[in-house]
Amino acid sequence: MIAAGKSDIRKWFIKGVGQKQAYMLIVFDRMDIDDPDSAYYAQNEQEARELARKFDDDPMCKVMEIYDLSADMEAQLKEKRVNCL
Repeated sequence: MIAAGKSDIRKWFIKGVGQKQAYMLIVFDRMDIDDPDSAYYAQNEQEARELARKFDDDPMCKVMEIYDLSADMEAQLKEKRVNCL
């Protein structure tokens, strides 16, 4: 389970849409005890895949969720685990 709550994810989602990003990856960082989840953005699917591979190669990080910022936010938040790539 990710540490970030839905309010955090909503805030990050809206920020990404405002920045005209296409995807948002929620990444768990095992080294960051105080704030282990962070949002990373990608402008297209290829960039999102490359970013996900980068984090998958890092043993201290794990991609927890991927959001399509052009899709309905609330529908995605209702999913148990979102991963659209």
